Amino acid sequence: MADKTHQTTGSILQKLNHAGMALFMFVVVAGAIMLLTGNLHFGPAVAAQSGSDGARSGRDVHEHEEDAGDHSRGDVNGPDLAGLESQTCEHATRTVECDRCRFELGVVKLRPSVAGALVETEPVRAVQGARVLKLTGQVQLDETRVVEVVPTGAGRVKRVEKSLGQDASQGEVLAVIQSADLGQAKAGYIEARARLELAKSTFDREKDLHEKKVSSKADYLSALSELDAATAYHSAAEKRLRLFGLDTAQIQATAEDKNGERFAELVLRAPQAGTIIAQSVSAGAIVETTETLYTIADLSNLWVWCDLYEKDLAALHELLASGASIDAEVRVNAFGPEVFGGRVDLIGSEMDEHTRTIKVRIQVKNEKRRLRPGMFAEARITVPLEGAATAVPSTAVMSDEGLDFVFCRWKDDLWVRRNVRLGRSLGDLVEVLDGVHEGDVVVSRGGFMLKSDILKEKMGAGCAD
Repeated sequence: MADKTHQTTGSILQKLNHAGMALFMFVVVAGAIMLLTGNLHFGPAVAAQSGSDGARSGRDVHEHEEDAGDHSRGDVNGPDLAGLESQTCEHATRTVECDRCRFELGVVKLRPSVAGALVETEPVRAVQGARVLKLTGQVQLDETRVVEVVPTGAGRVKRVEKSLGQDASQGEVLAVIQSADLGQAKAGYIEARARLELAKSTFDREKDLHEKKVSSKADYLSALSELDAATAYHSAAEKRLRLFGLDTAQIQATAEDKNGERFAELVLRAPQAGTIIAQSVSAGAIVETTETLYTIADLSNLWVWCDLYEKDLAALHELLASGASIDAEVRVNAFGPEVFGGRVDLIGSEMDEHTRTIKVRIQVKNEKRRLRPGMFAEARITVPLEGAATAVPSTAVMSDEGLDFVFCRWKDDLWVRRNVRLGRSLGDLVEVLDGVHEGDVVVSRGGFMLKSDILKEKMGAGCAD
């Protein structure tokens, strides 16, 4: 019985020891947490002093955060800049001169040697308002300068004088075809000319006899009728030869050439100057009058057809309707930044119901033959707007947490962040509605260096040690 009581007592003591140990560990951990969070106080005097200091430092930190937040947002335009010089930080110096605290005001100090090498600046200026339309499209042939060469008579190709890719001047020989159609046309002309000569001779004789009262009037009228018919037949035969490309001299020489080897040779000539962009003829081939043997294009002027969105139509339409000249800049991937000057001369008549775009045609000079039909192109069309705009280079504008800002020169080697409210895009410039004024100097390139300095606050830097 004594052993059983002893065992029970030992078990109770063991449980009490475990509970005490757990309570002790809880008190230690709770105390550590309170100490780390600043909620553990030691006595009334210390507690009062700590509470006072805590309230003061908390208020100071809060006010400091508000000030830093305000300045980091760039609300330091105009006269407020003067107030920055009087502010001091916890390092007993003016904040704008403190290398550890300056960024909280949105102020950056940049040595002139560094600024000249890595940073570019430009003044804020007033420019004529303009809207830049950025379009995409494709280079195509100027259809008014393209001609297809079709043989006027069927036959066999005797020889080819010009080939794909070569230039041809107007009237230059492209190919020669041995054509039975031409031979028949020439034979018909020779026959018509002989008939005309006979009819003229008969009429002259009958006219003379009729005037001498030797021949009857019926014979005279019959001869006149035959002369009219022969004349018409001869004229038709001559026109048929002209359709084959023969000129007056060649037609007159037809009778002399009737026994020569070139009597039935159909010479295919270039109807206009240009470049042969398509060819489907070779020596010995049989060709018909329905085949296109050559396509010749004048590549010195090309069309660029671009897609214009419906929302941009009104401004461009009004400008074109007024008769104003609308210039465009065209670029293609093959030649990088090189600009090909063009002019907008036509807006399409139909809207694409699927893409909600309408075609715009740009005439582009291509004297150096660099542009090729089928190339993908990008076009920029500047549409003037009424009134002037305050503008900065688009490269000067940076953003942070949804705010747009620029770095503006304050004085000496100090630069300050200024929030800006942006307006219209003006090509390489952007309109500024608020934040800077004409004449201010802003960083146009290299601003990332200044931005990285003022963003130290987000990486834990500040006035406090």
